Amino acid sequence: MKKGFIALCIVLLMAPLADAKVKLVSAVIEPAAAGAGDEVMATVEFSGKVKNVSRVLLIPREYAYDIDQPFSLLPDASGKNVWSMKTTVPWEVPSGEVNLEVKAFDKKGKEIVIKEYKDQLHGKAGLILFEVK
Repeated sequence: MKKGFIALCIVLLMAPLADAKVKLVSAVIEPAAAGAGDEVMATVEFSGKVKNVSRVLLIPREYAYDIDQPFSLLPDASGKNVWSMKTTVPWEVPSGEVNLEVKAFDKKGKEIVIKEYKDQLHGKAGLILFEVK
């Protein structure tokens, strides 16, 4: 009986930690290739509750032109842990491939680090590949 009570206490103490773990579900931009002046939609989805993520940014790795960045994504109105941004590809951006690093922060303001992206320079939560035509 005593061992069962201790096991139950451990499970109850560990449950909030499992809930707080954030994982990247998907990070996309549609269309994946667009020209200057075209409208694109970037979407990043995380596992877990939306309250566990406080802010999501996109940072162009190849920064060869003068625009305001990083780009802030907004949380989905449905309450899901989906963040998105609709924007127009700047006219002055050169053609070529661009890597958009995803930088996210938890509810305490600490950067969220996803294991497979931990070695990136700026955004350690994900990566979106985008081609400027």
